Amino acid sequence: MKLFDQFRGIVAGQQISSEYLAGYKRLGEQVFEVEVELARAESAPARALLRAAKSLQVMGDALLRDVYADNKMAYHVPAITRDQAEAWYGRIPELLVAARQEACFAGAGKVQLPVRFGMKYDMQGMCPIEHLTGMRRAADEMENLIKDGVTDARSQGETYRSAILLFEEARTRRASGDAIVGSILDGRRLPPASHEDAEKHYWVALEDYLLIAQALEIPALADKKPAATVKKSRLDSDDVFKVTSPAALEEIRRRPGEYAQARRDFAELWAGHRVSDAEREYENTVDALAASGGIKEDGYWYCCPFPPVYKVMRGPVEVAGHTVAEGHVFVWNYREGRLVTQAGFRAADSRHYCADDSRYDAGSRGSGHHCC
Repeated sequence: MKLFDQFRGIVAGQQISSEYLAGYKRLGEQVFEVEVELARAESAPARALLRAAKSLQVMGDALLRDVYADNKMAYHVPAITRDQAEAWYGRIPELLVAARQEACFAGAGKVQLPVRFGMKYDMQGMCPIEHLTGMRRAADEMENLIKDGVTDARSQGETYRSAILLFEEARTRRASGDAIVGSILDGRRLPPASHEDAEKHYWVALEDYLLIAQALEIPALADKKPAATVKKSRLDSDDVFKVTSPAALEEIRRRPGEYAQARRDFAELWAGHRVSDAEREYENTVDALAASGGIKEDGYWYCCPFPPVYKVMRGPVEVAGHTVAEGHVFVWNYREGRLVTQAGFRAADSRHYCADDSRYDAGSRGSGHHCC
């Protein structure tokens, strides 16, 4: 969507314009319209998809509540908060489409249940308290959204056993996050690890709440909670070229001066980079998709560490919380910590080294966005 593509260009300290906020509010109106339209839908998958869309809207609204109340607050919203809200809002249209399709014909929706969170934005250093308070609001709103359904489920015997147990875990996690954030708001200075612990508690709670919302329509979905850990990937290697495209590395090796610079710059990059589970999951996902022939390498990103750009050969495919259509291309931008996907990228005429803005002529692939 053009709205979301533009939103990604906003950097820390710049205001979220009323245009973007109006776009998000329109998404909320669309969710309400489909809720009314499918109020009597007999399809459980359609209702589950709609619940997932509603959940993402509620969480996104909670993250940006201060901005909705006072647009001057846009200057104080951390980039991680804006990016996360955008990721949640960005998934809503495809869920509404799938819900309507499922309501018409069973199995017609192209979104697999249960709907997962997908992209989790992370940042280097201490998580901002503004983001934690937004996560706190999101957890509070999600519990309010599903608590009546959980109350009804408790009267159904063993049918909703897994969903109820998941709810107890979620609200315990939420309380743990609240305790940490409450201490910070009371003026106590806690170490960065405490900020990170609070964020993790909220993430687990929100993931559980999203799953419970869907399980209230299809109880078996509550048994499909993903494993708490993500298996290791190439990112856990000590090789400085661990995510660099083989094509890029071959070109770099042909230039001794550039190869030496690449080793220095990449070593510096990885020394200061905290690998996230989202990045590990991305690398594992593309390995599996490439092995199955669902995607193929189609050039590489123009900015260090020059990861492969992939083209979808058989799609759509699910990558990092995004649905990428057949024929479209995507890449993980390690400098910005997010997935970039478009119908196509334009060719860049040089490789960019971000440490000192050095450039080497090459037939690399890029979209024209700056990574640093």
